[in-house]
Amino acid sequence: MEKRMLKKVSTVTAVGIMMTAMLGMQVSAAESSDSETEVKKTPMITKQITKESNIYAPKTTFKFTVAPGTAVPAGENQEAIYAGPAKGVTLDEDVIASVPADSDIGNEKITVGTTKLNVNESVFTKGEDAKPGIFRYVVSEAATDKDGNAYEGVAYTTEQKYFDVYVTSDDDGNLEVSSYLFADKNNPESKGEGVFTNDYSSQHDTLKDLTVKKEVTGNQGNRNKDFKFTIKVDGAAGEQYYVTFSDGKAPTTLVSGEAKTITLKDNETAKIFGLSETDEYTVTEASYADDGYTTTIDNVKTSTTAGTIATGAGTTADNGDKNITVVNDKTTDSPTGIFLHIAPYIALIGAAIASSLLFFRRKRVKDMDID
Repeated sequence: MEKRMLKKVSTVTAVGIMMTAMLGMQVSAAESSDSETEVKKTPMITKQITKESNIYAPKTTFKFTVAPGTAVPAGENQEAIYAGPAKGVTLDEDVIASVPADSDIGNEKITVGTTKLNVNESVFTKGEDAKPGIFRYVVSEAATDKDGNAYEGVAYTTEQKYFDVYVTSDDDGNLEVSSYLFADKNNPESKGEGVFTNDYSSQHDTLKDLTVKKEVTGNQGNRNKDFKFTIKVDGAAGEQYYVTFSDGKAPTTLVSGEAKTITLKDNETAKIFGLSETDEYTVTEASYADDGYTTTIDNVKTSTTAGTIATGAGTTADNGDKNITVVNDKTTDSPTGIFLHIAPYIALIGAAIASSLLFFRRKRVKDMDID
């Protein structure tokens, strides 16, 4: 009996040992797989833009650089970090292009593009100064486009990101790039991300909106009439501007330098989003002088033959949004005025007729009495 019990215990123990060993192998394999994934993962730089939902992405480019970082000596809780060797890490493309797209509208944060970081492993394993260790690079975004010009309205980030390459050595002294990753600049022990975010919105006083309002006044003003306007914005080449309407008409898009015709009734508005400081707008209303309308823009009377025109820069003197009110007035003299003008004469005629009737009535009554 005891032998049988001992045999069962031995069997259970053996099975437990085998399961433990298998579990250990699975954990080890998973760790190896994770490490393998980390090594083979393609590091990317991602360009993001925060903006208002009714603003398109700017038509521009963003330029990036990779340079060797600064060496950090070993210390307490600090491993030695070496400056990365030249050409050890390069950019697949050093420029990310931003292009306005329909998908921009409705989103307050968008990704405009990515570029890949290339790790040239032979530089770390076969170079003249190759050795095991941690090698640091600094990735930065320029505050200009690829041509060296800052795009108006973009608040460029000054953030720099660390990119570290880990080189290890085996028992035979063979070097290997074991991993590479972005490191959090404020916490080197934590993994960082290669995301650079710029702001392009009115929240930081970089962009403004233009609202055009139509008003119809006068006793003969047609408040149900569609009045035609031509609107145009001259900004950077390829820039786009979103336009919405207060009456629920479908929104439209302006392309820089291209005019577009819209219509507005009384008390309706059109709003153009995302004008930068030097964007030039032109608002022209068709002439309605032949219909008897007199037009004013912001209380200033305009020509009644060539159409009404308002022009200006994207922002006002106080750096605020711009509002334009276009008033069409059609007022005519009421026929009541003519009536009042001849009323005294009509009254005299009426009095004369009344007197005549009274005279003939009295005469008739007198003649009847004689009979």
